[in-house]
Amino acid sequence: MENLGVLSALGAALAWGSYFVPFKKSKSHKLILFQFVMTIGILISGIILSIMMGFPLSFNIFGVLTGVIWAIANTISLSAVLNLGISRAAPILASLVILSSFLWGTVVFNELSTGMKAGFSGIGLIILGVVLVSSTGNAQSQNVRKGLLAAIVAGLMFGSQFVPVKIGQIEARDFFFSMSLGIFLTGLVTFLIKRIKLEKEALKESLLSGIIWNIGNLLGVMAISLIGLAKGLPLTQVAVLVAVVWGLVYFREITQKKQKIQVMIGAIILLLGVVILSSA
Repeated sequence: MENLGVLSALGAALAWGSYFVPFKKSKSHKLILFQFVMTIGILISGIILSIMMGFPLSFNIFGVLTGVIWAIANTISLSAVLNLGISRAAPILASLVILSSFLWGTVVFNELSTGMKAGFSGIGLIILGVVLVSSTGNAQSQNVRKGLLAAIVAGLMFGSQFVPVKIGQIEARDFFFSMSLGIFLTGLVTFLIKRIKLEKEALKESLLSGIIWNIGNLLGVMAISLIGLAKGLPLTQVAVLVAVVWGLVYFREITQKKQKIQVMIGAIILLLGVVILSSA
C-alpha cells in the first residue's frame, strides 16, 4: 500500500505539472476566465471519474469545504504570479504547501511518529530542490509586498486544503465528488461577482486543463488516503519539476546553459528528498 501511495502521489505530480500546458498552447492570457472554465472541466470530470471508480455522487460538507479552500487559494495564487512572476511565486507556494501539509500531518494528525528525522530531512531537500528548479525564469515583479502576501496565504491554504476531510475522517471515495463540486461552486460565485464575459477563446483548452488537473486530484487524494498528509501532499510537489521540464523541453523557455544546469541540480536534490521522505 505504501508503494501504491507513493506512485499515486507521483502520478498526481505528473498531472498537476502538466495541466497548464493546453491553456499555454492556446496563447490566451485571460487567467480569470481560464480558471472558471477549468472548474467546469473539474466538475464534469469529477462526475465521470466518480462513476468510473464507483464513488458516490453525494454531498459531503467536508469535501465541499476542501474544494472551496483549494479554489480560493488558486484565485489568490494568480495574484502572486501576476505580482511576483512565476519564477518567484512558484518556489514560495510549493515550499509552503510542503511545509504546512507536513506539519499538519506530523504535529496534528501524528502520521510520522517514527521517522521524524528522515521526514524533516526529506522535506528540507524537496524545498531546496523546488527553489532551485523553479527560480530559473525572469523575475519581473510589479508589487512585491502584495505578491509575497498572496503567495504566503495561498501556499498555506493549499497545504491545509485536506484538513477538513482529515478531521472528519472521510474516505477519498466519499469526498472526491464533493470536492469537485466545491471547486465549481466557488468558481461560479467568483465568475458572477466579477461579471466575467464568457468567451470561446481557449474554451476547449481550459476544459482539458480542468480534466487533467482533476485526474491528478484523484491520484492525490488516493495518495493521502494511503500514506497520509505528511507524505502524500509534499510528494505531489514534484509537479514543479514536471512543469519546469515542460517549459525547458517543449516550450523552450529556458535557453541559458547555466539555468539548465541549475534545473538539473535542483531536480537531483528534489528527487533525493522524495526518496528519503518516501522511506520515512
